[in-house]
Amino acid sequence: FEVDDELRLMFLCCSPELPVSGRVALALNVAFGLEAARIARLLLSDERTLAQRIVRAKQRLRTLEPDFEIPGRDELGPRLEAMLDVLYLVFTEGHTPSDGDRTSGEALCAETLRLVRLLTAWPGTATPAAEALHSLLCFQASRFAARHADDGSLLLLPEQDRGRWSAALAEEGFDLLARASRGEQLTRFHVEAAIASCHAAAPSHAATDWPRIVELYDVLRRLSPSPIVDVGRAVAVAMTSGALAGIDELDAIAERDVVQRYPYALAAYADLHASLGNLEQARAYLDRALEQQASPAQRGLLARKRSALER
Repeated sequence: FEVDDELRLMFLCCSPELPVSGRVALALNVAFGLEAARIARLLLSDERTLAQRIVRAKQRLRTLEPDFEIPGRDELGPRLEAMLDVLYLVFTEGHTPSDGDRTSGEALCAETLRLVRLLTAWPGTATPAAEALHSLLCFQASRFAARHADDGSLLLLPEQDRGRWSAALAEEGFDLLARASRGEQLTRFHVEAAIASCHAAAPSHAATDWPRIVELYDVLRRLSPSPIVDVGRAVAVAMTSGALAGIDELDAIAERDVVQRYPYALAAYADLHASLGNLEQARAYLDRALEQQASPAQRGLLARKRSALER
């Protein structure tokens, strides 16, 4: 089992002696060098609260006489669960870097994929959850070459040239998803990988199995409820039942304060209203999304949509 310094740091930061939220925040900060502001955006948290969480976790870790050795099998379980959460979040940040550095973002994704491959190559950490995360990251990474327009802004799935998607990474994703399906364990990574596989298997955006994706989001909402999941489900509902149904789903999300500052929710509102011809409302939602979105690539996409509504 190849263990490099980054994995050792992650094992250390994910000590079960720390609270779960502290483990994840500490590993993102120490092992990957993400600052509190970026971590707060990833976790939809307040920056000050997040910074205090990291400080407390560091203080607690110092009292535990840190050991840089790989823990025994009986200690791996709780640490591995937090490590998978960290890898997921790091890939998410690299996928759409909030600092706009596309090169470093893709390097962060490549490093995350390298680390998860190490975990799934060793029997001690090759759990179904790790394999499901590995599968999900492969599906996401397979689309990298088609994700950006010439001006650097993001291209949405309907706009992407599927011929540029990596068949090798998609195949790796399908293989890992099959491996992850053994046994009875079902995690959010399994469900997210299954959703990603629906996109990978579809010959076109219109031919995507949207009813199946709605069903998978229903499962995901039970396993790991969050406003982010609710927004994804609302978009899938709109694809199967129309824009009005999608707007109703967005309106039903209980965490209204999160929705009002979550740029992807605001952009979803804008898209659905635009499809109904409600251009004034669509422009207003895009303006709010632009205010909340830190990623330059995402801002480029939102600005392109906003400009199209003025024509």
